Amino acid sequence: MVQGGGGRSPLHRQSAIALVLALIVTLGAAWAARTAVRDQEKRLLKERTGEIGLLLTQSINSIPTSLAQQGAILRVTHGSTSAYMSAANEALQAPGTAPTTTYAWLHPVDGGAEFVVTSAAGRGLSVGQVVNDARAATLRRALTTNELVPTPVIGSERILGFALGPPAAPAGTVLYRQSTLGPTVSPPRTTGSAPYTDLDIVLYSGTTNRTPVLVSTSKQMPLPALSQQQLLDAGVANWLLVARARQPLVGSLTYRTPWMVLIAGLLGSLLIAVAVESAARRRDAAIKLYETEHDVAETLQRNLLPVLPELPGVDLAARYLAGGAGQSVGGDWFDVFPVAGDRIALVVGDVIGHDVSAASAMAQIRAALRAYAVDGAPPADVLNRLDRLVSTLHLTQLVTVFYGLLDPPDDEGNRMLHYSNAGHLPPLLRRADGEVVTLTGGQSVVIGAPIELPHQQTEHSIEHGDALVMFTDGLVEVPGGSLDEALNRLAQTLARHGDGDAEQMCEHVLTGVSLSDLRDDIALLAVRLTPATPATAVAKTETIVSRDA
Repeated sequence: MVQGGGGRSPLHRQSAIALVLALIVTLGAAWAARTAVRDQEKRLLKERTGEIGLLLTQSINSIPTSLAQQGAILRVTHGSTSAYMSAANEALQAPGTAPTTTYAWLHPVDGGAEFVVTSAAGRGLSVGQVVNDARAATLRRALTTNELVPTPVIGSERILGFALGPPAAPAGTVLYRQSTLGPTVSPPRTTGSAPYTDLDIVLYSGTTNRTPVLVSTSKQMPLPALSQQQLLDAGVANWLLVARARQPLVGSLTYRTPWMVLIAGLLGSLLIAVAVESAARRRDAAIKLYETEHDVAETLQRNLLPVLPELPGVDLAARYLAGGAGQSVGGDWFDVFPVAGDRIALVVGDVIGHDVSAASAMAQIRAALRAYAVDGAPPADVLNRLDRLVSTLHLTQLVTVFYGLLDPPDDEGNRMLHYSNAGHLPPLLRRADGEVVTLTGGQSVVIGAPIELPHQQTEHSIEHGDALVMFTDGLVEVPGGSLDEALNRLAQTLARHGDGDAEQMCEHVLTGVSLSDLRDDIALLAVRLTPATPATAVAKTETIVSRDA
């Protein structure tokens, strides 16, 4: 605060606003950082959960493969129990197979109420043993499906089995594999290695966390805090895998980023408020001058912005992008207005330069063109009169103009476009079938050129559903680039994305245009022929995009 007179001068309003805005931005940045960190944490957790799910799925998928191999041996050997035992014992020796694993070949008896073990390898079942507990229901279901059928978790020892029936098994029999999970829930043996090291996991034998747990690496169930869920296919059943990170997967430093952003933002907010207050006291006069100039520029801009009318039978949209640094006005313009005979005037032009002087000249030229065109004079006559005015009054050096006159629609909704082109880039006509045509013809020298030649005009039929796109050179001219290649890219864009309304066409055409790299103004006008409807009093204003936006 500055001491003056009998007390302290109040804090400038902009300083207070800057402080509040900086605090809001700080909170927003901290929240955004928190959201980004949380999203990254979720993404990493999802990836790690997917890795674990893939490992578990591969383990589950290996079971029917192993059982089917044993079944193939039984079919080839016509039910040889010795051949089956050899294959089953070999499967028990496979890497990763639990010591409590048992393989068995069973036959149903008593109509499938019970199953008798025909052959077995491992300690869980023995030859001749009758299975009539909860496993029998699983074995019966295996006879009716060709998918793997898991058992529920059975008994205090938590037995888990898998049954596979025909065609993998010989007809009328079932191949079976079971393991003893143990009386207590315990983690798999591989949890000491990746990708288990960073996570706590719980695997449920159903699709909810209320079903029996198969394995878990955590004593807390269900897992607290942020967790990721994934369903695993276990033959005819689904199992639920739930995972949670033990420590932040993004790293401790990244995890604390929101707090760091908040603290830095608070300090920065105070520094910004002090800097703004100090600058405001030294620059009050300069700010007033700037505001005056800014008001003039804004007033000029508002007066120069055309209003696109609502006209029956045409869908209109436009864009204006200023290329001059620090300016929101320039020499490019477009215009649409009704003229005598229920016709529609379409204009796009470019006054040399892209500053306030060019904008001022453009305003005079646009008004003069409207005055010459309002009675419905042919386009060439309008441009001839405009050329004489610009040359006589020396309004500007050079002006390029495309002026078209759209006739009323015929019975099929088609219209004739009469146009004259004074040195401007030819518009592109996008047919309803996607074909893009360049409207050449009617070309002559630019307005203001030191050559007295009458301007030419021609005409072109525009059918219902066609769209006309007119633009200034700022859209396609890139320093060091090829104009033909740029025009071809624009035509390809219209061919691919020209099916929407006029607003959508403008958005697609301007996709990829960088305001920060814009060297010249861009004026863009899109006109699509639509079914004629009564005109309304409502008008829509074109979109103006400035580099300050």
